[in-house]
Amino acid sequence: MNVRPIKLLDTRFKDFHSGMVHWDYEDFVGDAHRDWKKDWISFDSLLADDERSTIWCGLTSFAGDIFYAYDRKKGKFRGMDFQKVGDRYDAKFHRALLFGADGEIWAATSLLHDIDRYWDAPGGAIVRFDPRTDKTEIVARPMPHLYIQGLTIDRERGILYGVTLTPERAFRYDIATGKVTDLGPTGSGFRMAQGATLAVDRTGACWGTWGLTRAWLSTPAPDEIRLWRYHPDRGRIEYLKHGLPRLHGAVGTALADEVHTGPDGAVYMGTGEGLLCRIDPESYEVKAIAKPGPARRLAALANGSDGKLYGTAGNDGAVIFFSYDPRDGKVVDHGIVADPQNNERAWHIHNLAICRDGTIYAGENDNPYRSSYLYEITGVFDAPKGAAR
Repeated sequence: MNVRPIKLLDTRFKDFHSGMVHWDYEDFVGDAHRDWKKDWISFDSLLADDERSTIWCGLTSFAGDIFYAYDRKKGKFRGMDFQKVGDRYDAKFHRALLFGADGEIWAATSLLHDIDRYWDAPGGAIVRFDPRTDKTEIVARPMPHLYIQGLTIDRERGILYGVTLTPERAFRYDIATGKVTDLGPTGSGFRMAQGATLAVDRTGACWGTWGLTRAWLSTPAPDEIRLWRYHPDRGRIEYLKHGLPRLHGAVGTALADEVHTGPDGAVYMGTGEGLLCRIDPESYEVKAIAKPGPARRLAALANGSDGKLYGTAGNDGAVIFFSYDPRDGKVVDHGIVADPQNNERAWHIHNLAICRDGTIYAGENDNPYRSSYLYEITGVFDAPKGAAR
């Protein structure tokens, strides 16, 4: 496996533990810490565009400069000037960048501000981008004052699904009509219940996780995080009674980190403990597959053209890249996501995009010591015949 960091920005930060963790939102967006405001970025969403040899990048930025295109042939980034379209509180595309049925790109904005700005901030935007004309437009702010952490699409039915923060609610957006349907709450407020995004399985059902309240207790107990499912034919969210397993048979349910539709149309979830799980769309049965690496957090999954599922697991500079083949159950550890020339390690990988030629791009996020990078990974699997860069 070959790993190469691609740097949009490369500012180093020294005051994370001594100062930044005690700052409020105002400290970041003001003029006192302009390097943090402009240069502390994360690559939270990635989308591979083989037709244009481009990786569309959704960033986190206190400055609101959150949409970039990486030209693979030229090896250069191009800013899409989203801050000219968005509101000042539109601070990231957090796992919300995907193709629509007609080749358009859909995105959604999430937040960095606190609840004291609730009434000032209008709410997360659903964004439509035309890659043929570079036109960016905000088509809706579906949930007033609530921001959108994850977005997925049912292309066949023309439906976008999103999950919000703060508070946590699920919604449906019908593309043809612009109709918004509030599907209901997904979090109790005791802790964050959602994974990074949502996923639509092969039956057309959308999946996520929800959190118990158990208001008669001071804490909801170890099984508080459970699965929810919504199918448009049913028209109502189903709050299921079971969740993801803990490691080593521990009591309770695990918090989801990643939610993804695999190459077999089933839903795969990675847990905060680093366990890969599969949810059967018909039976709702959850199966623990493997813990690919020793570290916690399994936060990024993507489908390869070879029929395998690829992912990352790990945090704090120890991220491994792995593959899983649903056909034979084989899990392979391909190594650490790090540049061997200077031992620059990815702090945490939040999203993956796989190109037709087999090149993989990994989005780093939340690095407390420097600007996060886009990582290019090659040599993992052979591209199909005829696939060109």
